[in-house]
Amino acid sequence: MLKPPKKVLVIGVGRLGGSLIEELWENGCDLIVVDKNAEAIEAIKGKAAAAFVADATDPGVLENVQARDVDVAVVTAGEAFEGVVMCVSQLVELGVRIIFARAANPRQARVLERLGVTRAVQVENEMGHRLAVQVLNPVSSHLLDFATHFRVVPWVATPSYVGKALSAANFRRYELNVIGWFGGEAGNPRMNFPGPDYEIQAGHTLLLVGDEEAIQRFLAHAN
Repeated sequence: MLKPPKKVLVIGVGRLGGSLIEELWENGCDLIVVDKNAEAIEAIKGKAAAAFVADATDPGVLENVQARDVDVAVVTAGEAFEGVVMCVSQLVELGVRIIFARAANPRQARVLERLGVTRAVQVENEMGHRLAVQVLNPVSSHLLDFATHFRVVPWVATPSYVGKALSAANFRRYELNVIGWFGGEAGNPRMNFPGPDYEIQAGHTLLLVGDEEAIQRFLAHAN
């Protein structure tokens, strides 16, 4: 029996939100999008089940768009942090269980985590397609930082790496290690551990571990 599509609320189109919407739409998600900018909504309405020109910080808007029924909410909107806080607070009150929210710095991230977000996304270090991996795959919600300077990040294999064995891909030259991968069967979030014969395939997501500088250096090259 096929699972119903994941219902995701995205608040704010913008750069991060637009990239996220594109990825989630391609993966068959049932999207609800809210943004104050009518032009932004017009640009993406063909990729959403419902798209609203509205201010999500206004009490009642999230209730009216049936935010309480979504599986995941993502707040990418707003240069003003106060607006993000207001949206997150209302989502928590509505009982949304999984919430991702934009943060400009570690201090803001800590505030959002105290409010109850599943993950605060620091926009300097994230792109919409990587955030989409976490929205779509439960395993990503449990990724942890190993230490102050070390991270585990999901990375969707790009064409130049598809078909390569790990030894040929040579992640070690970037001072990175691959600790697992998932993908293949549609909707299967199970993590696999790469054996000696593993070859990177299209659609696979690899879990990379390394320090922040090494990860950013690799992503700048690979993406």
